[in-house]
Amino acid sequence: MTSSPNKRSFLPALSLLFTSSAAFQTILSPTPLATTRPTALIFLSSSPSNNVNEPSILPPLVTSPVLTAVYPALLAHISTHGHPNIPLGSADGKRCKTLRRLAFQNKLSPDEMTHLTELGFRFHSLEDVYHECDFDEMMDKLRTYHEKFGTFQIPKKYEEDPELGAWVTMVRRLYRTGDLPLDQVEKMEGIQFEWVSTRKCGSSFMSRYREVLERLNGAVEDGLKVEDVLSEEEELRKWIYAQKCAYENGKLSDSRIQYMNDLPGIDWRNISV
Repeated sequence: MTSSPNKRSFLPALSLLFTSSAAFQTILSPTPLATTRPTALIFLSSSPSNNVNEPSILPPLVTSPVLTAVYPALLAHISTHGHPNIPLGSADGKRCKTLRRLAFQNKLSPDEMTHLTELGFRFHSLEDVYHECDFDEMMDKLRTYHEKFGTFQIPKKYEEDPELGAWVTMVRRLYRTGDLPLDQVEKMEGIQFEWVSTRKCGSSFMSRYREVLERLNGAVEDGLKVEDVLSEEEELRKWIYAQKCAYENGKLSDSRIQYMNDLPGIDWRNISV
């Protein structure tokens, strides 16, 4: 029996549904039907970006509409480039940007977050939040927070609005390094923003980091060479070297890398003991 010449045109709608019993049904419909819970959906696409013979697997844990839409493209990008971080210039890249915001807003499930992490998906850093959020919109949120709590000392990990906490942290950091645009500095001064955070982070990294930062800032203000200070203070140098080793082994988070970059007078990535 010969195949119909129009058979290929049905491929975009063809999906294979695998059930927990390892049986499968072939359905010419965009919506698979099943009597048992599926363990995976495989979609065949005839779009230019995908080979029709290369299926994209959608795990049942994926429930976000945005992740569902971009998932095949993530797998295709991994296959081609070794990672799922699609550049912003395409429609799928914009979906990835939306995914990052959803993740930062705690709108992806824990299973989705874990799975994306395992795929190598890069989530927001503090710098990403600052650059991608509208400054005036975030200032409005900050005013609302101040009206409610009477302070600008917002937690870095503010559960009600994680983006706001991260944004404030990055604004303070850019101000400290002199990289916050003057017009934004003036806007923050206009609401009497508190440039110095009085909140204390309980992590051992941040506790030690504050000590190191204070010591190096003091050295710079006194006109001393940071390298000379580190030569004399072995424990200080060893701690910075430990962060360098963690970075080289891929065990230093994006936020901690940014903190290390803020240390004055030193290229911490090139330090030795």
